[in-house]
Order: sequence, then structure tokens, then C-alpha cells
Amino acid sequence: MPRKLHVPFSILVTVLLALMAVSPALGHDPDPVEPLLGLDSDAGTQEAAGASGAHSHNSSNLHSQNMHHLVNIPSLGPTNSDLAFWGNLAFAGNYGGFRVIDISDPEAPVVVANVICPGPQNDISVWGHILILSIDQVRTSPACDSAVANPQTLETGWEGIRIFDVSDPASPRYVTSVYTDCGSHTHTTIPDLAKNRLLVYVASYPLRSGPDCGPHDDPTDTHDPLHKKISIVEIPLNNPAAAHVLATPAIDVKTFDLLVPFGFNPMQGCHDIQVNLALGLVAAACGSVGELWDISAGPANPQTLSPLWEVDEPEVQFYHSALFSEGGDTVIFGDEIIFGSCDDGTGSGQLWFYNRMTGARQSSFQIPRPQPGQYCSSHLFNNIPGVRGDVLVASWYNGGTTIVDYTNRSAPREIGYFDPADGLVWSSYWYNNFIYANDIVRGVDVFLLSDRARAGALRLDYLNPQTQ
Repeated sequence: MPRKLHVPFSILVTVLLALMAVSPALGHDPDPVEPLLGLDSDAGTQEAAGASGAHSHNSSNLHSQNMHHLVNIPSLGPTNSDLAFWGNLAFAGNYGGFRVIDISDPEAPVVVANVICPGPQNDISVWGHILILSIDQVRTSPACDSAVANPQTLETGWEGIRIFDVSDPASPRYVTSVYTDCGSHTHTTIPDLAKNRLLVYVASYPLRSGPDCGPHDDPTDTHDPLHKKISIVEIPLNNPAAAHVLATPAIDVKTFDLLVPFGFNPMQGCHDIQVNLALGLVAAACGSVGELWDISAGPANPQTLSPLWEVDEPEVQFYHSALFSEGGDTVIFGDEIIFGSCDDGTGSGQLWFYNRMTGARQSSFQIPRPQPGQYCSSHLFNNIPGVRGDVLVASWYNGGTTIVDYTNRSAPREIGYFDPADGLVWSSYWYNNFIYANDIVRGVDVFLLSDRARAGALRLDYLNPQTQ
């Protein structure tokens, strides 16, 4: 394997589509480039047998002395995406379905279920026995054995969220689905226990047209081609099969149209929605801008049209992800590069830190390690809870997994990293004293950070990283 996955400029648009799942990105060729090229929408879906165990990776990886790679659970082929945790179980999404992994012993994790249910990008969350997947691709039906709809504007096609019962982790059971306009690229699950329900904020956008998404040739369709909304799905805890769209709050953000010359639709939509229940606030990464919303009146009524503030840095190519500091005084946005590399001098691909009260910029951070010509930018991240300072764990695609101390808001610094020779890291999170990464090509990696910055870290009962 080469040291890094080189992506020529001529296919950077295709790379973006694969990473953002506006085009399917599945493949079973061992060449790690194929999952980026969107070659075959249903190829490479998981087989129930094989690669269910874990082993250590001994390739020529770069890492700091305080980052110890414990184990790798190899990928089964499809592009691997996000992670969620409940107790001693990790749930790992991929474009072909999801895996349930017993992490009672993080040094010897065991895959207890491989669920075959294709649909990019299978962004994932869990609450008790309820598991939720995001599908941002028009299928012939919501069933797991459905095919890719052709055309994607097929009026009878389906995209949105799927809901599973994982009461028996070894045998997850499909429960129901909910159609949402423009599908569901990502989602954020919010427990509303006083009303015995979950609320799911669905983030989606019309870079490609769908049945009710973007411009297409149905004269009876009155949807806004720019989208201009999020969807809120209600899931009753005592009857998940009754899940339904509760509301579609409007948003008003700058139009993201960088891809128009390449045949993709302009859009006004959000990519990632971070909820802080204690503060009653939402940090919304909405493509062209980052916004702060008020949900103090209740999560079913986010004040999307009257943001507390909005940011739009010239260097940011795509507002992708968001996070609040543990104390809530700072909001962090991640920029996903569309063109170029994180060390090409443009300032793109960074983490950006803002004062939560005023929206004033505090600083930005880029990994200090050279990544010449590589696809490299901040993607998904969470805090190490309970430590004395402020420390986050982030995925950085070709840049690997990084640990950033941002206690000094004006000068965040990398204090640890693991940069795999054969990897492209989609998500990396701290959970109960270990770091778990879901790598697009490698599968799931487990790390131990031996650093005093982690002293006092709290244990959690569960983690959906988009809900604080």
C-alpha cells in the first residue's frame, strides 16, 4: 500500500460526492480508491460471515508516542461512516448497513451482528432499543432488499430514515421507515422523555434531485428546489412503528452553489445539526454558513428563522460539523474541503472556534502534520468529557485521528494523533476511556491515549455524538 491515498484534482468533485453521499459510494475491490468513485451503488454489501473478528494493524502508520493502536475490526467492503454507542455496544454505520460491536473489552471487541441494509450514508444513532439510520439515496422502497431507484426522481421512490429494534443486539429487527424530502443525509436524535418520544432532526439538501428534492420535470410538484428546511421526525418510545414527520421548519441561509458548474443543484440546507440540551441551543452547519439556534422553548420548535448569530468565513468551503465546548462557552465548526488539501495554503479544512455569546471568532486550527496533495480536512469530532481543560477528538480523513487541546482558545494545539498509511477516517470519538474510529477503508480502529490531558475523563452510559 502507498503511504497515502492520492486523489488527483480531476476527481475531487467525485470525491466530494462520495464523502457527502450525494452519490452512492460502494465497492468491493481491494483498491481503497474505489469507495470514493461511486462505481456500483449496491456492490460490496456485507456478507454475514467473514471479517467479524478483530486484529492488530501493523502497517507503516504515523502516530504520536501517546497514541496506542489496540485493535482493528476490518472493513467488509462498503464505505464506513458514523458511530453511536449504548452501554457496552458500538454501532458502526456503513453504506451497506451497520454493525453491532460488543466493546465490553475494548482490546478484544466482537462483532455480534452484521446487518445488510444498503443506503448511503447510513448515518447512525441509538436510544435504548431504537436504532435510526439516515438514507440519502432514492431507493425503490424502504425495505433493506430494495434497489437504487432509476431515475432518482422516481415519484414512487423512497429516501429518509429507517428504524430498527436492537433489543436483541445479535438480531436487529427492521421496524419502519419515514420518508423525508431530500432524504436524510445526517440526523440528530433528541430524547424528549417528558413526552415519551424521540425527536429526530433530519438534515438534507438537494445537490441531486429526488422525488421531492431539487428541480425536476414534474409540473405538479410545488416543493422549493433549494429545499430551505429541515425535517423533524417524532418516534413514540412505546410505539416506534408510529414514527412520522412532525414538522418541517424553514431555514434561511445563503445559497450554496459551488457545484453548479459541475451539474449539481444549488441548495439551502444543513449538513449537520449539533444539539446541546442543557443550553437549549443548536449549532447548525448549513453548507454555506454556521448558525446558532434557540430551542429553549422545546426541541420541537427550533428558532431556525431567527438565528442568534451566523458565521461565514471566506476560507471555509463547506460548513460540515459542529460541537459545543464542555462548558458551553465556545462553538466549534468543522470545514470539509471540496477542492484542494488541508496544507495547500488556502486555510480551508480547519476547525473554527467562536464565542457562544457573540459569535466572535476565537481562533482556527489545522493539523500541523504535512499532508501533501491528500484529501484532508476536519470531519466529525467530540469532547473528552470531565477533563480539567478542553480537549476534543476529531477525524481528519487522510490526516487520521487527532486530539486537540483547545483550553487556550486563541491557540489550539494537537497533543496526539494516529495517521494510518492505508486509511481515510470518517469519524473518531472518545467513549469511556478509549477512542473509536470508523475508517472508510480500514473499518473500526480502537486506540488508547496515554496523556495527562485525559485525567478525570467521565464514563458515559451512551453517546450519540451529535447530541450533547
